[in-house]
Amino acid sequence: MNIVELLGITYKEDIISNLIAGLLNESQNFRINFLEKIAKVQNGDLYNVKAKTRITTSVGIPDIVIAIENQEKAIIIIIENKLKAEEGYEQTKRYSQEICKKELYDYSNINMKYENVEFKLIFLTLIPEQIPTSQEFINVTYNDLIDKVNIKLEDDLLNKIYSDFIDTLNEFYKGLDVREDDKVLDVLCEDIDSEKIYIRFMNIMRGLKTNNGLNVYYLGKAGGKGRVSFIAQISKDSWCGNEEVNLKDDVYKVSDQTFDIHFEGSFDIFNKKITLPLHYETDPYIPKDKLIKKSKPEDYKKYGDKRDNIKEIIHDKIDKLNNSNIKKYNGSNQIASINLDIDLNVTVREFKEVIINYMDKVSTMVDEALILVK
Repeated sequence: MNIVELLGITYKEDIISNLIAGLLNESQNFRINFLEKIAKVQNGDLYNVKAKTRITTSVGIPDIVIAIENQEKAIIIIIENKLKAEEGYEQTKRYSQEICKKELYDYSNINMKYENVEFKLIFLTLIPEQIPTSQEFINVTYNDLIDKVNIKLEDDLLNKIYSDFIDTLNEFYKGLDVREDDKVLDVLCEDIDSEKIYIRFMNIMRGLKTNNGLNVYYLGKAGGKGRVSFIAQISKDSWCGNEEVNLKDDVYKVSDQTFDIHFEGSFDIFNKKITLPLHYETDPYIPKDKLIKKSKPEDYKKYGDKRDNIKEIIHDKIDKLNNSNIKKYNGSNQIASINLDIDLNVTVREFKEVIINYMDKVSTMVDEALILVK
C-alpha cells in the first residue's frame, strides 16, 4: 500500500514542502544527500541545519527556507516548490530581492553577519525545464531527486513515506519518451495526466530541427474556463528588434525596433487541434489598447507603420502562394496562421516534417519582408 497515494497528497505543494522540510530536519541521510547533491553544498554533514516552510516576508511566502551554519560559513537556501502549478506572478523575482533575503536572514537567527551569508535559490519542479522568472534561481526537478536522493532513511516510518513518494514520482515520469514512429495524436490525446501530455508535447516541439535559424525558445500552457492548450513560441534572432518597450513616468517608449515576431504553436488537448499563428507584437508584449493609451502617438506610429508594412508584404505573399493551410489575419498581435489537419495515422516524424515545411514557407516570407522594410 502506498501511503502517499492513499492520502491523495502527491501533488499537494504545501504538504510535500512539509515533507521535504521534515526530512531535512529529521533524517541525516536525507539531509546530507539533499544538501550535497541538490543544493550543491560541500560537506553537508558539517552544518547545523534548520528547515522551515512558509515564512512570511513583505514580498511573499517562500515554500521552504533552509538555514545551515557552522563556525566558518552560513548559507540560506530558498526553495520555491512547484508540482502542477505555474509560478505565481514574478514569485522568484520577488524572492531573490535583497529585502526578502534580509528578512529571511533576520528570521533565521544566524550568528554570522548578513553580508557574509551565502544564498542559494532553487526552483523545484515536477515539469522539466520549467523556467523561473528570476535568473538567480536554478531549476531542479523531482526527477533529480529520484536520481540523486533515492536513499534509505534511518527511521522506518519516514523511510516508508519517502519511499512511497519516490514511487509515485517514478510512476509519473514513466511513458514520457516519444518515438518517431508513434502516432502523434495517440501521443498527445491519450487519456492520462495532462501534465504528462504536456511533457510529451515539449519533447516533440524540442525535436523540431530547421535549417533556417528557427528555434523553440519558450514552452508553456495557456487556457481558462476548463480549457487548456500547450504552446510553443518559435522564432529566430533576426525576428526581434534591438529595443524593448520601456515604461517611464507611466508612458511606454515604443519604436519601430520594439518588435517581436514569432510562431506561437498551440495544441488544444480538448479539441485535438494544432495551429501555428504568426504574431507580430511588442517586446515585451503589451496589449494594443494599453499601448496606444500609454505611448506617445508619434512613437506608436513608428511601431504601427512598420508592422503594417511587414504585414502587407506577408499577406501579398500568402495570396500568391494560394495555400489553404496558410491564412492571413488582421488581429492586434496575429498577422497570419498555419492551420494543419492531422490525420489519425500521422506519425511524430511526419508531423514534425509537415510543421517544418510550412514554417519554412512562412519564414521565408517574414525574412524577405524584414529586408524590404527597414
